[in-house]
Amino acid sequence: MSALENDAAPDRSHSSEARMRLALWPQFATDVIVIDDPAWAGNLFGTCAVEGCLRFRKVRDLCMTHLTRWRAAGQPAMEAFLADPGPASRPERIILAGVDDPLRLEIALAVQLAATTTAGDRPRVMPSSAQRIIEWSAAQGATTIRADQPGSPHGAKSWPKVVTGTLSALRHVLEEFFDDAPDPQTEFERDVWRLPVVGFTTDGVGSGGRLRFDGIAQPWLRLLAKKFARWRITTGVSYYTLNRDQAALQRLSEAFTAQAGPDAAVADFTRETIEVFLTKLASLDLSPPTRSYYLSSVSAFLDAVRRHGWETDLPTTAGIYPNDHPRRPAALPRALPEYVMAQIEAPAAQEQLPQPHRLMLRILIGTGLRLADAYKLKIDCLTHDPQGAPYLRYYNHKMDREAVVPIDDELAAQIAEQQRLVLAETLGAVYLAPGHGATDGSKHWSNAAVTARLTAWQEQVGLRDESGRPFRFTAHQLRHTYGTRLINADVPQEVVRRLLDHESPEMTARYARLHDTTIRSHWENARKIDTHGQTVALDAGSALSDAAWMKENLGRVTMTLPNGYCGLPLQQTCPHANACLTCPVFVTTPEFLAEHLAQLRATNHLIAEAETKGQTRVVEMNQQVATNLRNIITAIQTTDDDRNADAS
Repeated sequence: MSALENDAAPDRSHSSEARMRLALWPQFATDVIVIDDPAWAGNLFGTCAVEGCLRFRKVRDLCMTHLTRWRAAGQPAMEAFLADPGPASRPERIILAGVDDPLRLEIALAVQLAATTTAGDRPRVMPSSAQRIIEWSAAQGATTIRADQPGSPHGAKSWPKVVTGTLSALRHVLEEFFDDAPDPQTEFERDVWRLPVVGFTTDGVGSGGRLRFDGIAQPWLRLLAKKFARWRITTGVSYYTLNRDQAALQRLSEAFTAQAGPDAAVADFTRETIEVFLTKLASLDLSPPTRSYYLSSVSAFLDAVRRHGWETDLPTTAGIYPNDHPRRPAALPRALPEYVMAQIEAPAAQEQLPQPHRLMLRILIGTGLRLADAYKLKIDCLTHDPQGAPYLRYYNHKMDREAVVPIDDELAAQIAEQQRLVLAETLGAVYLAPGHGATDGSKHWSNAAVTARLTAWQEQVGLRDESGRPFRFTAHQLRHTYGTRLINADVPQEVVRRLLDHESPEMTARYARLHDTTIRSHWENARKIDTHGQTVALDAGSALSDAAWMKENLGRVTMTLPNGYCGLPLQQTCPHANACLTCPVFVTTPEFLAEHLAQLRATNHLIAEAETKGQTRVVEMNQQVATNLRNIITAIQTTDDDRNADAS
């Protein structure tokens, strides 16, 4: 190649460096980047609750410096401490001294881009995590932090989540900087997809996220995984489902590698591969539902590969069968005891929870929303029907769709007041409960920050169970409590399903089972009386009691009598047609006393008429009915007299 030709050939690395130098601001082209601008700090991380403090908040919305001062002061009320927090602490800093170009340029520009643009769904940049990435990369001799470039540091997968999140954020802004015109087909070739580029257009969680395929060792399997993900996106699946599919296929690749190696061909992928995969899932100590979700994802993947003809050489023996799924234990009810709910709903306790969390707690209790959905309520979430009844409009992130739930007028008024306060402070606010430090109202609270606040509040109010022990609840238990309260109030299960926006009746059935227990307690407490006036007693904890209750449930549906219930199993034929009061399996309760008295009067009248007419057989048949009725009535009245005496 001639010197002229060599000069004409562009040097990509030098071109990238020149572009970064032109874009870099003087404040970031230094050995020490000082985050002394409130807007920069707010875009990078959550800041301390102390006014003017631009340090990263750790616990109780305080930075480490102010948290130490608060503890040293005897942990006073937060309002009192914030009024006099002591001298200001210095802003956060990121040190780049000793780091060579181009790595230094790249990290400085990434911090600048992250600090000067709204985070959205992008992970936050924690200064301490950024410092760890800088030191780790420099020690490895890395020349870039970009995942798709040679010279990137390795070992990031073993880092703590907060560090990998910061690395993802820095990579995110650099990718956007260098990619002027992203193309879906070019993106398909990458091993880390930017979801908006490949057509993931949902407004919900993960709309700006990434999908990784670099953990799938076999090239042909990685290609099929990409085709599967691209197809799934066109069907409108959620970000949660995409990530679950990817995680399942990565586990499958790991099992396949263990069985046949990273270069194994399509023909090596057999039923044995699936069995190794099942063994791997069992060894990971995953819950049965999680294992079942992974198996469903792999099953959908294999089905799509065959149905769309993506790989005709895939052995037919490789498949997931129904009995491959682990047995799921019955989900235990997670509703909170009413004893605890009384403490949570006490006005005095709720007053100790500052806004907007007090309102959000009331929304969680009154609507059953998930925590993430509640704190992402938009400022215009309140709506009304033509009759003026209020509703809450929200985005169900799990189902990836909008939903509405009816609310009462009191909660609607509280939401309207919150809207007024937020808009009075920030006219362009996006969220009903803007996050701390979001001066423009464009950021919501993180789940971790909200959970920390709720936990601190529970400690503050001294939440206790019935035995006096400290009690702690999760926000999701309020959703279970909401559903259980509806079921116990005899709201039809399908209505509850719609209110909770469940995809299937099976989810709602978890709450319905608790309702079954509630009815059972009434049934067990009621006095059962047979035709001889004797009490029918069953041990509430026995297997017989369970069987009797199942029979009782069926009987109430199909074998209810005008004055009691038939205790005969449904599969048997009744030999006592139209003569239940002489039947040995007839059972009644005090609620039918009026019917028994009326039937006794009618039976006595019938006996008198039959005696007048000489109808001996009719008299004989109804004498037993009358005797049984008198036994039943006497037993019921005796029970009522005993209860009245006890009450007095």
